[in-house]
Amino acid sequence: MFAHDLHLLLAFASVAVMAVVTAEGAVRLVRARPPGRVASVGSGAVVVLLGMTAAGGLALLLGGQRPKEWLHLVYALLAFALVPLADSFAVQAAPRRRAVARLLGALVALVVLARLFATG
Repeated sequence: MFAHDLHLLLAFASVAVMAVVTAEGAVRLVRARPPGRVASVGSGAVVVLLGMTAAGGLALLLGGQRPKEWLHLVYALLAFALVPLADSFAVQAAPRRRAVARLLGALVALVVLARLFATG
């Protein structure tokens, strides 16, 4: 059960970091500032945490434990890609539009993460 508990712990940490990334996008939107160090660190932390969570999930899958719904795997891939994808779409945009893209990408990712817990 250690692997399952670790997977859940990483998933909760991913939600917490995604909430911070969402808040950072909202602050940048209000202040109309370009992304700085916090945006870069937040994006990296989200990708690393979600990657570690997905790797743990794959280990569980190979160990014989399966998610309740196979959509869990699709949602995991979507959550992993949303913030970097939103950032890449707005790379040439003005600071406020970049913040909107980050905020929307992170909000949708939070919804997807909530759905991941439901399909666990």
